[in-house]
Amino acid sequence: MKPQPSQNESTLPVEVTQALNQGTCIQLVLSKPLEKRTSAWKKVTLRPVIIKDKLHFQAALLKGQQEVHENLQPEEVGQRVAELWSDHFREGYLYTQEADFHFQKTKQGTVRLKKQAPTKAKPLSAEPHNRSKQYLIPEGTPCAFLEAIGVMSSAGNVKSAQYRKFRQINRYLEFINDIVPGLPETGELQIVDFGCGKSYLTFATHYFFTEVLQREVQITGLDLKRTVVEHCQSIADRLQCRGLSFQTGDISQFDASHRKCDLSISLHACDTATDAALASAIQTKASVIMAVPCCQHEIFQQITSQPLKGLLQHGILKEKTAALVTDALRALVLEICGYRAQVIEFIDTEHTPKNLLIKAVKRKAELSPSDLCEAVEQYQSLKSQFGIESFSLERALGAPFQKLCESSRQDGVD
Repeated sequence: MKPQPSQNESTLPVEVTQALNQGTCIQLVLSKPLEKRTSAWKKVTLRPVIIKDKLHFQAALLKGQQEVHENLQPEEVGQRVAELWSDHFREGYLYTQEADFHFQKTKQGTVRLKKQAPTKAKPLSAEPHNRSKQYLIPEGTPCAFLEAIGVMSSAGNVKSAQYRKFRQINRYLEFINDIVPGLPETGELQIVDFGCGKSYLTFATHYFFTEVLQREVQITGLDLKRTVVEHCQSIADRLQCRGLSFQTGDISQFDASHRKCDLSISLHACDTATDAALASAIQTKASVIMAVPCCQHEIFQQITSQPLKGLLQHGILKEKTAALVTDALRALVLEICGYRAQVIEFIDTEHTPKNLLIKAVKRKAELSPSDLCEAVEQYQSLKSQFGIESFSLERALGAPFQKLCESSRQDGVD
């Protein structure tokens, strides 16, 4: 997206003021403090809350390790945010249901603002303040699939030993809720869960779309283990989960060419299996891709960098670096292929501490030649810096991806 016309840096962008006044602000974040003193505010996060049945905005102000909260009434929030922006911060993010906005102060004394497609869905209601957490699957209400997998009793009570899993499932559904604006608004949704495993998040996805959003779905859970697939299918059949099925298969061998895919999910698919899932999603032009990588070994075997020799000589540090480089390459490939990619913090599970989520939403318009060229240059440069000659996602995408990269270089020369 092209930047919007700039304005004086002390002035809060009009888009922010309108969102606060009109109640369309889902979240507002101010960051990158103007001052480097330890006593300076480091970050402000603003969100709507309900206090005594009335709308307020809660501002969480971070100073060092201390967080201070201010509860602001709608008529005063605009002035308070304007003061914080003018006096303390140089960058901000506004999230609304219609769009995301990134704004920052420039060296020329103006504010540059970029508008992007929305990444957060409008909350079902403003979050209550000082009340129990309002989950998308509420505690105390019977839920058939949670009972079937042993998380909840038939009366809707969460079993004490399963409360962590209950929170994980609901946190996961919050991520799913955020990407809803990137999916088709009408019609049956086609969803593939690559490497679904025991599938409690697959069942949660089905529940959210069919019960909460009242959408028609066709969800396929794919996994290598036949016994696991049969067990999950038996639960789906018993619960009469319409549009949910499971099949045994290798992700790298999954043929998605004959089908449409709106949402591709791959959670903790090991090593290059994540790349296979990403490639399949890209090739079917999935509207939204969500991937939580796990056990990245391919790049670890290749990674080398003379300037970073002191870092890479330690096995555990080399492993962490290789994982970060792998995910950075994946995000860049997604950008090159027409997605707006983000790497954000996810939730860990009892099976793995891996907690990075690659979230990619298909762009409505193609990247400009200059932006495409820049993404390709970043991708090639990162590979070169770390001595990477072969990358599984690139190989899986094959000739079309190579052609895309070559065309960008030609446009850059022109």
